Amino acid sequence: MNMPLFSVIGAEGPNGLQLASDINEVIWGSIAFFVLIGLIAWKAGPAIKGMISGRTERIESELAAARAERAEAEEALNASTADLPDVSAEEGRIVAEANDTAQRLRVDLKAKAESDAAALRTRGAADVETMKRQAMADIQEEVARVARDATEVVVTESLDASAHADLIDSYITQVSQAG
Repeated sequence: MNMPLFSVIGAEGPNGLQLASDINEVIWGSIAFFVLIGLIAWKAGPAIKGMISGRTERIESELAAARAERAEAEEALNASTADLPDVSAEEGRIVAEANDTAQRLRVDLKAKAESDAAALRTRGAADVETMKRQAMADIQEEVARVARDATEVVVTESLDASAHADLIDSYITQVSQAG
């Protein structure tokens, strides 16, 4: 009984399900396969290795360039942050400057208020003095008017007709000489 090497039990037909029925075909097919793989590895192997190594070198060079760019960027960032002023120091300087300005304004406003108050006191004192003089002048004028009226009444009642005529003539003479 001559049965093929890898025939399947209960397979129908001479070939079976997986392998050819002739073992020579399997052997020569395998030899051809391995020879073909060997030729590909021998002829295409260096080209494939060259492609793979070229790709590896290109990726490594891109990574090196990226690392260099990253280092440059970090250096530029450090340089730019070093050039920036310290925010907290700047904030402190601005607050101190604002406090100094506020203190100067406080002193200036206080001095101005004191100056204005002194000017108001001086002006008030001058106004009071002016009103005092005006009141004194008004009182003197009123006293003089009352005295004149009283003197006129007293003189008119105490003069006789001839003395009265002499006074009127004397007054007319004075007015004509003045004019």
